[in-house]
Amino acid sequence: MKIITDIEEMKEFSRNLKKSSKKISFVPTMGKLHLGHIKLIESAKKYGETAVSIFVNPLQFGQGEDFNDYPRDFENDEKILSDLAVPVLFYPKSDIVSGTETFLINPEYSEKLEGLFRPSHFKGVLTIVMKLFGIIEPDFAFFGLKDYQQYVLVKKMAEDFFLNVKIIPVETVREKCGLAMSSRNTYFDEDGKKAACAFYKVLSAAAGLFNAGESSAEKLNGFVIKELIRNGFKVDYAEITDADLKNRKQTALNGDILLAAVRFKGVRLLDNIFLLKK
Repeated sequence: MKIITDIEEMKEFSRNLKKSSKKISFVPTMGKLHLGHIKLIESAKKYGETAVSIFVNPLQFGQGEDFNDYPRDFENDEKILSDLAVPVLFYPKSDIVSGTETFLINPEYSEKLEGLFRPSHFKGVLTIVMKLFGIIEPDFAFFGLKDYQQYVLVKKMAEDFFLNVKIIPVETVREKCGLAMSSRNTYFDEDGKKAACAFYKVLSAAAGLFNAGESSAEKLNGFVIKELIRNGFKVDYAEITDADLKNRKQTALNGDILLAAVRFKGVRLLDNIFLLKK
């Protein structure tokens, strides 16, 4: 596996792949790789030569968030990627963002849900993803659905700017108990992680109520909030919208999505579940 830290070298590597008529699949990460990342990479390898990036992006962390403490383990990440036979790892230096004066924003999609609690987060996400797309010029890019709002925003950005990259969603990978895989799960001890499993169980129970005939978004959201609080979670939001995140729902319909964010034992967790009639 080739490890590249220089922007121009990464550009040249990508250009050479394209000259040989190879498609480029891209998986952007912040490292501390887990099974969710591995699924993204395995999906990417089906589409083309796979490039993975590791960069803990300071632009997407707000004041008081965990940028300095965010879990990092480059040595283990390198081993994982090598074992997966990833051709190239882009491990850029901090100058990829230092001095940035131009930022991307999407007010319609960013100023709701996560955006209400992390006002500058998606500006940082879209800006770094656009930078990475400009360097690597991928044909395909892969994003996990745990961060569903991020996926929607990146997909919309690619469409709005006519980028020659197809954004491909990948299903959330979960622990046996249902907890969505996340690098931040390493903050938990075993007891905390076990207790955090209640998050997805509550969302699944709400989806079960919908499947049984409950369509009031107020009642479904209320059930989620009440049950999460009962299980020790502090709820930032629980909201049902259409799959495009355009409209907050009063009446839930088949194919809508329930999204939630909570804080538990000092860790912020995101998750979601589609409401589907069986």
